[in-house]
Order: sequence, then C-alpha cells, then structure tokens
Amino acid sequence: MRPELWVWLLWGALIAASCIVAAEPSNLSGKIEDRADLGSMNLSFMNLSGEHLNQSNLTASDLSGSNLSGTYLRSAWLIDSLLVGAKMAKADLTGADLHGADLNGSDLSGAILVRSQMSKVMLNNARLIKADLTEADLSDTYLSGTDLTDARLFRTDLSGANLQGIYLISANLIGAHVSWADLSKGYLSRGQFSRAELYSTNLSGAELSDADFTRAYLMRANLTGANLKWASLDYADLTEAKLMGASLNSAKLPYADLTRANLTGADLSNADLTTVRFIGAILHKVKLGRVDLREIDLRGVDLSEATLKNANLALVFLTNADMRGADLRDATFDRVEMTGVDLTGANLEGIRYDQFTLYSLSNAKLEGAKMSENLKADLKSILEGANVSSLHG
Repeated sequence: MRPELWVWLLWGALIAASCIVAAEPSNLSGKIEDRADLGSMNLSFMNLSGEHLNQSNLTASDLSGSNLSGTYLRSAWLIDSLLVGAKMAKADLTGADLHGADLNGSDLSGAILVRSQMSKVMLNNARLIKADLTEADLSDTYLSGTDLTDARLFRTDLSGANLQGIYLISANLIGAHVSWADLSKGYLSRGQFSRAELYSTNLSGAELSDADFTRAYLMRANLTGANLKWASLDYADLTEAKLMGASLNSAKLPYADLTRANLTGADLSNADLTTVRFIGAILHKVKLGRVDLREIDLRGVDLSEATLKNANLALVFLTNADMRGADLRDATFDRVEMTGVDLTGANLEGIRYDQFTLYSLSNAKLEGAKMSENLKADLKSILEGANVSSLHG
C-alpha cells in the first residue's frame, strides 16, 4: 500500500475519533439545563450535583454512579433510566417520572419525591432515609433491603410492592396504600400507619413494636410471628387477619375488629382489649394473662388451651365457647355468661366469681377440670338446689 494512502486512512481515523469525543459527556457544556434533551445518553459517573435539569428528558439514559446530589429534576422524565449506585441525596424529583428505572443501591437520602411516578422501579438496597415520598406511586416496586428510616410516605401508593426486610423505622405512612405488598421481616417499629390500607399485606415476622395502626385497614393481612408489642391498633380492622404466634404484649386494641382472625399462640398479655370484636376468631393457645375483658362477645370462640391467668372478665359472653385445657387460675369473673362452655381439663383454681357467673358455670362442661374446694361446694349447692326444685315441681 502506498504511503500517502496510509496517511489519508490515519487522518480519517483521527477525524472519526474526534467526532466520537464530541458526543461524549465531557462535551455537554451548555446542554445541562432545564428542559434538556438527554435521552438515551451515557451520563454515567458524571458530576451533575446541584445542576438544574427540571422537565428534562433523560429517558433510557445511563446515569449509573453519577453524582446528582441536590440536583433539580422536577417533572423530569427518567423512564427506564439506569441509576444504579447514583448519589441523589437531597435531589428534588417532585413530579418526576421514573417508571421502570433501575435505582438499585442508589442514595436518595433526604430527596424530595413528592407525587413522583415510580411504578415498577428497582430500589433494592437503596437509601431513602428521610426522603419525602408524599403521594408518590411506588406500586409493584422492588424495595428489598431498602432503608426508609424516617421517610415520609403520606398517602404513598406501595400496593403490590416488594419490601422484604425493609427499614421503615419511624416512617410516616399515614393513609398510604400498601395492599398486597410484601413487608415480611421488615423493620417498621414506631412507624405511623394510621388509616393506611394494608389489605392482604404480608407483614409476617415484621418488627412493628410501638407502631401506630389506628384505624388502619388490615383485612386478611398476614402478621404471623410479627412483633406488635406496645403497638396502637385502636379501631383497626383485622378481619380474617393471620396473627399466629404474633406478640401483642401490652398492645392497645380498643374497638379493634378481629372477626374470624386467627390468633393461635399469639401473646396478648397486658393488652388493652376494650370492646374488641372476636366473633368467630380462633384463640387457641392464646396468652391473655392479666388482661381486662369487658363487654366482649366470645360466644362459640375457640379458646382451647388459652391462658387467662389473673385476667379480669366483666360482662363477657362465653356461651358455648371451647375452653378445653384453658388456664384460668386466679382470674376474676363478673357477670360472665358461661352456659355450655366446654371447660374439660381446664384449670379454674383460685378464680373469683359472682353469683351470676356461678349459676351459668353450673351449666358448663367441667369434666376433669381443676377447681378449689369452695367452687366445688358452690356448684354442688346450686345443682342440689336445682334438683330439689325439679322434685317439688
């Protein structure tokens, strides 16, 4: 090949290389501004901290590892963009569209994401500490292992989202939509869930101590093995919820609805159960030690092998309840209807009772039940009196 041809080929290669360099991010000066069109561009590892990119098009752009801390991205389009490991602390993404974006491992601490569209976003192991997600759409989003400590999620849509092992300590989810989401084994203590929608939500094994679920909707929610110690569940709807093995020690449940809920093996010791609805609930092996049960309907409820040691029962209906093997030692009964209750093998030693309770107890099944000599004598007296009356009749 002639030497002059080599020269022309080399010159052509240099021109092509310069054209490629011109398209690189280092030559984007003047293009980083509001309403910029940066779609499908490689902007990875760029320093865009504090820049103004409001209403800009960043659809399908690669911003992996970029520094977007404090960047203004209000109403920006980041649909299907790649933001893996991006630094976005205190960025303003109000009203931004991040549908389908990949933000795994990104840092959004203190970011403003009010009314942002984040459906089907990947946010696994991301940091959203103190982020504001008010009215944001995070439906069907992946947030496994994400830290949302002190985040604001007021009326946020998290329905169907995967939040396994999530950190939501002290987070604000008042009025949030979290139905059908998976928050199993999440850290949600001291969280605000008042009036939140949690239909069929998976909260099994979750840390929910001292959380506020006042008037929350938890129908058919899975709270198996969850820690709800000191939690507030006033007026909460837990219809058909699964609470097997859950800890509700010292929890507040006044006027809560636990109709047909399964509380097998749950711990409700020292809980506030004022006017709770237990109709059709399963309370097998439940711990109710030292609780006050007042004006509660427990007719036909399964309380077999339950512990009610030192409990106070007043104006309670236990008609036809299953209390086989129940521990009622030192409990107090005041006007409790116990007609037809199955107390086979139950322990009634040391119970205190009024005359009304005694009469109804005489119509219960007491085969193999343990009781004091005084109770035996009182029951015998009532039964003998009834026999005398029937003979005189």
